[in-house]
Amino acid sequence: MAFATLVGQSDLKARLGSILAQEPGHAYVLTGPTGIGKTTFATEFAQALLCHQPSEAGACGICSACHHFTHQAHPDFRTLLLDSKDKVIKVERVRQTVQADIALRPQFGQRKVYLIDADYLNEQGQNTLLKSLEEPPQFVTFVLMTQGPEKLLPTILSRLTVLPLRRYPTADVIEILHRELDLQNLPRPDEATLGFYARYANGIPGTALNLITSSWFADLRQETIEFYSQIGRLSRAQILTTGYTFFDSNRARADVLLDIIGSLTRDQLVLAVTNDSRHLTNSDQEQRLTLPQTKQRHDAVPGLIRATAAIATARRGLKLNASFEGLACQLLLTLRKELIHA
Repeated sequence: MAFATLVGQSDLKARLGSILAQEPGHAYVLTGPTGIGKTTFATEFAQALLCHQPSEAGACGICSACHHFTHQAHPDFRTLLLDSKDKVIKVERVRQTVQADIALRPQFGQRKVYLIDADYLNEQGQNTLLKSLEEPPQFVTFVLMTQGPEKLLPTILSRLTVLPLRRYPTADVIEILHRELDLQNLPRPDEATLGFYARYANGIPGTALNLITSSWFADLRQETIEFYSQIGRLSRAQILTTGYTFFDSNRARADVLLDIIGSLTRDQLVLAVTNDSRHLTNSDQEQRLTLPQTKQRHDAVPGLIRATAAIATARRGLKLNASFEGLACQLLLTLRKELIHA
């Protein structure tokens, strides 16, 4: 399957096609958040680089090189990905997969391709890879993947052509969900449900697919919606007991809990400012989130803005391993204060 058949990313496809129409360079990096499709596009690009008859649309899919690639048997394709039992790609694997192999000429075609997940290379691993990136043989092309260029050492980044993936429009995410659910032979929810997951994922298809196929997200979302609707009516004592118990029981998925609450607060802010439901993430909750009177809606805006800021602060605290009890209680008290009239 050529990358031209993949959904969306028209700018990236045009750049990849332009690269294939000329003599490809030695090193590229695809960037974007987890779940955006870096591995899919990087793999398709690698196949096109090895294809005997590539076009601007990608690999031909029918030559012997494509046949070997699709059967995971191409002798000139190397991958350096995270081993499931490790937290980083070990330096020794960089030496074995790249350094010890790079000087050997291709066995099957004109080029060798190394596909590398650079997010799991620590500084020592990147410096080891740098030795091969500095002066690779003419027949070698590197295709790296990373969440962002800032994760790479400047000396590495300076030798790469950056190919960014953009967040997808909601319609594209829905189309990808259709394809993936059918491909995995999974039941397809109704369009309204698919629309919610596409909007909630904020343009990242992998996130939408992981959540829609999970066994827990729908229940957690519903429980959070019920909790959110009560926050403004709870006493200070209740918010620090019942409220904290709810947070603590979901501690393992606290980041998702904050995302759900954040989406509800954002939606309520959108309704308070515009009274327009077309841009809601949780459109199925419009009636519950809408404030009844125009004056009340406008009066709630400053508090909703402060609540949104408090959620962002709590999210940062989680990433910094701050005290869970402290950040949860502070957030709950802020939400109670700011949402009491919402």
